[in-house]
Order: sequence, then C-alpha cells, then structure tokens
Amino acid sequence: MLFVLLLPHGGFAQSAQPEQSARAVVAEQLVELGLQIHQTTLDCSHFVNSLFEAIGLTYDYQPSRVLYRGTDVFKRTYRPATGDLVVWPGHVGIVINPEAKTFLSALRTGVKVAAYDSKYWKRRGRPRFLRYRLSVTATSTWPNPGGSNGEIRSESGTE
Repeated sequence: MLFVLLLPHGGFAQSAQPEQSARAVVAEQLVELGLQIHQTTLDCSHFVNSLFEAIGLTYDYQPSRVLYRGTDVFKRTYRPATGDLVVWPGHVGIVINPEAKTFLSALRTGVKVAAYDSKYWKRRGRPRFLRYRLSVTATSTWPNPGGSNGEIRSESGTE
C-alpha cells in the first residue's frame, strides 16, 4: 500500500512557521488513515507504530509502558494536538480532537474512537501526551504560483 503526502501548492513557502504547518498536515494524514481502519490484529502499540510508519514517520517499536516513561523520538507536551500520542501504562492511542478530548486506538473489539476523559480511561490514571519530534532539515521544492520555487524543510527524527 502506498501513501502519498500531498503538499499545498506554494503553501509552506509563505508560512511563518513551516514546522507547525508540516506538523498539521502530517497529523491530519495520520488521523485520516487511522479512521479508515476498523479492524486490526495488532495491539495498540503496534497499531500506532504502523500508522506512523505508513505516513513516513519511523521510530523503533516501543510498547506503551516504554512510551509512557518517555523516549527520544517523542517529547512530552501538556497541550495535546491532533496526531499526538495519548499514553497510559499499558495503552496508547492517537489524539483526534484535543477540544473534544477524543483519540483513536486499537482494542480487542477493533479500532475505536473514545474520549480520554471518560470514566473508563480516567480509571487507568492520568494520561501523558507525547509529540513526535519533527526536525527541519531535508529540503523539498515545488513550483510557486508567483514563478519562484517554494521550499519546505522537513525530516522525521529527533530535534
């Protein structure tokens, strides 16, 4: 299966904060892909890892307990955004809508959307939110409607 990252025509070249724009595009792709899947044989950690890899954000597989303690690939954030991980010891998912406090994850009953502030998830303890570290290094160019080439710098990995 091939997944393609489509960049807006000339969009990032004019953005004051290209990393935030790139992050938003990638986060939306991650969520859209995850929402298309209804059943999986993968556990939650493998499911999240496979979604990240499918959109080109690779990291060595880590179980949720390791992610909860922290890794170099993800940084902890206290203000979750779409595409961030929501992690408890023993479970991990991907934030869909931080305002609605919803996330996507793989459960025994399938891939489901739930609220991380529901009674069930609150009983699991306080979740941690982790953000994939995007670094601004690799260059891609595309034509800009004004005649010059637009440029974005984006690469997965550590900051």
